[in-house]
Amino acid sequence: MDITALTAVFGWMLVVNLVIYTITAGFVILARDWVIGIQSRTIGLPEEDWNQLYVDYLGRFKLYLIFFNIAPYLALRLAG
Repeated sequence: MDITALTAVFGWMLVVNLVIYTITAGFVILARDWVIGIQSRTIGLPEEDWNQLYVDYLGRFKLYLIFFNIAPYLALRLAG
């Protein structure tokens, strides 16, 4: 696999993960009560704990997005 194909793979991986992150953050921000209600009933975790879990989840997702998608993509773009 050459560098242009690898750059394209990382570019599309970045796009897909950004869409997933945006949808997830949108649901957490715009429909928080609905999402918390569904997940509290299905998982059984108290509603008070979900805010901390969402902040933790979105923060980790953002870090993984930066380290595993954005940084390699930019490095490949600079190298190519």
